[in-house]
Amino acid sequence: MNQVIPRHASLGKASAEYDDEYFNDCFLDTGLLDSVLAPSSSTSVIVGRIGSGKSALIRRIKETHEQVVDVHPENLSLGYLSDSWLLKFLTENDFDLSLFYQQLWRHVLVVELLKHKEGLDNQNKANYFLAKIADLFQDNSGKQRAFEYLNKYGGTFWSDTDERVRSITNEFERQVENEAGAGYKALATKYRRGEKIGRHETKELVSTAQKIVNSVQMRELSKIIDILDEDIFTDKQRKTVLVIDDLDKQWADDRIRIKLIEALVNALPKFRKIKNVKIVVAMRDDLLDIVLRQATTAGFQRDKFDDYHSRVTWSKSELRGFIDKRISLLYRRKYTNAQVSMDDIFSSTKGEASCFDYIIDRTMLRPRDVLAYFNLLIERFGGKATIGLKDVRSVELDYSKSRRAALEGEWKELLPCSSELIGFLSHRKLSAKFRLGAVESEAIDHLVMQLYMHYEDLDLPIVKFAINAFDSATEASRAEFLYRLVALLYRMGSIGVRTQENSAWQFSFQSVPSISVDELGENTHCLVHPMLWQTLKRRTELGTLFEEY
Repeated sequence: MNQVIPRHASLGKASAEYDDEYFNDCFLDTGLLDSVLAPSSSTSVIVGRIGSGKSALIRRIKETHEQVVDVHPENLSLGYLSDSWLLKFLTENDFDLSLFYQQLWRHVLVVELLKHKEGLDNQNKANYFLAKIADLFQDNSGKQRAFEYLNKYGGTFWSDTDERVRSITNEFERQVENEAGAGYKALATKYRRGEKIGRHETKELVSTAQKIVNSVQMRELSKIIDILDEDIFTDKQRKTVLVIDDLDKQWADDRIRIKLIEALVNALPKFRKIKNVKIVVAMRDDLLDIVLRQATTAGFQRDKFDDYHSRVTWSKSELRGFIDKRISLLYRRKYTNAQVSMDDIFSSTKGEASCFDYIIDRTMLRPRDVLAYFNLLIERFGGKATIGLKDVRSVELDYSKSRRAALEGEWKELLPCSSELIGFLSHRKLSAKFRLGAVESEAIDHLVMQLYMHYEDLDLPIVKFAINAFDSATEASRAEFLYRLVALLYRMGSIGVRTQENSAWQFSFQSVPSISVDELGENTHCLVHPMLWQTLKRRTELGTLFEEY
């Protein structure tokens, strides 16, 4: 049954946030959401590449669960922290504010949960709630101290979250000032005027700040989490889910945003004690890389983080189901109630690869890529009876250009030189498939020179290896740079690798997100991802790349 391709239509928006036309009817449940929300699940963070469906999962939670607390980072006014002279001074003097930021997150999350559960949207309700729990804890000294902490900040329960952030920051400054004594104001004046602060004064102020950060408030907040579990969220039939998305946006100054995300990740395990509350944070894959690379909190390691995060991945059949749902809905709205799938709009010639296989091989196995390709086809061939492989290939250059731009943009924050790194794959001395031991020095030297000339002042390992290769100009330094480069290109998803001649190609978005340089050698084979072939002017013979896995 062939159907005319609808004109002036699309299969939906790339971003779940704006995909109102298709989202509810076409959400594909892969089982990840149930796994994350299961009572026994330790997952607090959903990690995925841009366009993999993280925000779709968060939206699904918000639309299908009655008790949802939605925390928007941009509404927290955490940029206010950058205006504090004390926090700026401590940061400049390498003071680790992780514990303070963790305290801030715990307070924000605790109060957001309480506001939702008790309906604390005005001062009278807040006062009534605080009076009620005061009676409960008269005979429990630990909970009584926690109550006193709540009571101390109770006046801001009903106000916006940003006011609470300001209140906690101001309270921290006040405590440091009280402990530091009369000299505090003089130091503040000197700092604001840009005057030099002596080593002894700096040491004294840092020591005082450390004392305050390690104070009893962290213990009080831990006890409050016990209160939430034992006395507040006691109804097993009304599980509350708190969600946080959009951490990749500019919701705080870049100097502290990564530290705040690290602190959030470190604060989350404490909330697992609350049996009827689940916190789910969506985080971009490359943002996680930055956080892990810059982490300073003792014990914060990738292997420990692995215990409480889940990665969003898609199989080939799931992506087919994702598109089929949208095609069926599009035709149902335009023409017919019959079930229409991609088999009804694609034609194939004997001996050719299927159109779907061809498209999938040019994606990073994520919905956004597949959607982008199909929308290009509908835009170009709306009104046609069927689409053939020739048609699919005719839009490939436009698709390839858009995917390269998206890939460079995705990694720009972590790798400002992402465009040059991907550009290496277009060098005339390289082909779509290449063996590391056969890469000619001319191709390596060209990129080394680019990084040396344009990014010499950038504090990036790949740039440092480029500078070393430029300065020493030895085969060993070239090889070391090449292996580091290939590990990065693999991590970005722009190449696949295989360590043995007949083994399957391995890509970072399938299973193993990163590869060690120790796993690479002269006989390691690399494949430029087919989605980049057109824009990099590459091509090679290739069977179906992504079999079901």
